[in-house]
Amino acid sequence: MQAVRQEFFKSFHRLNYLVYSLIIFFTPVLALIAYYLTDPKHAEVDYVFHHGYFDAFIFIFMLVSFGSILAEEFQFDTIKVIASRGNSRISIFISKIIKLVFDYVFWYLIATVSYLLSWLLGFAGKDFGKTVSLGNKGMYLSDGNASEFTFLWHNFITYLLYIFLIGAIALMISSFLKSNAIAIASAFIIWLAGNIVSALLMNFLYKHIHLIKWNPFNVSQYTPYQTFSNAKEWTLMSHLSQTDIISASIIWTIIFFAIAGTVFSRRNL
Repeated sequence: MQAVRQEFFKSFHRLNYLVYSLIIFFTPVLALIAYYLTDPKHAEVDYVFHHGYFDAFIFIFMLVSFGSILAEEFQFDTIKVIASRGNSRISIFISKIIKLVFDYVFWYLIATVSYLLSWLLGFAGKDFGKTVSLGNKGMYLSDGNASEFTFLWHNFITYLLYIFLIGAIALMISSFLKSNAIAIASAFIIWLAGNIVSALLMNFLYKHIHLIKWNPFNVSQYTPYQTFSNAKEWTLMSHLSQTDIISASIIWTIIFFAIAGTVFSRRNL
């Protein structure tokens, strides 16, 4: 698809994309150095316990991408150039979704590679792949019930659901805007305010209106905890089962993408 090629071409020729990628890659490396300098004796277990902060910036940069990917086309009038080359609005919108999926997979991959390489090379690979356990003398690395590789896979899926639900809301809001800066700011404001409002609604109105539990911010708040866990305590807090959380996350994401795509396809050039 021509629209997809154009989307990738634009991104790969932007300095900010390179900067984002470098920050994500070097975060685990810098975390390793910091742990070595502050507490060499417990550096490895502390490093693994925090997973090298490998995904610290992925959410931020993804939310920036979701918030700006539509608005910037209208702010800089590049939408006219892309549309004039025979690309339909729908194909342009789909190409942007494909690019966002690629960005997530790519950034998560380089973050994971950096984290695992830093761990392997920085600590000579003695306890590589093990997980952190808690004993009488504190934290230590052991084979445990699940390896660090299992965590990385689960985190990939969980983060995918979480980021794309929040990102879909940001994309929907940005589809109404022309300013790139306002769109990005709105994405973060909606994310923060939505969680606060959702918590208030759940605390004060859930007893009277049970449907409130299905609001997207309540779903997103518990997605990181319930995607791979059906623990009773999480169900009691979210009032949703593990299946409910996963299903609602996917459905809400599709709904917000559909709204964003409809608005984008009908906006005046």
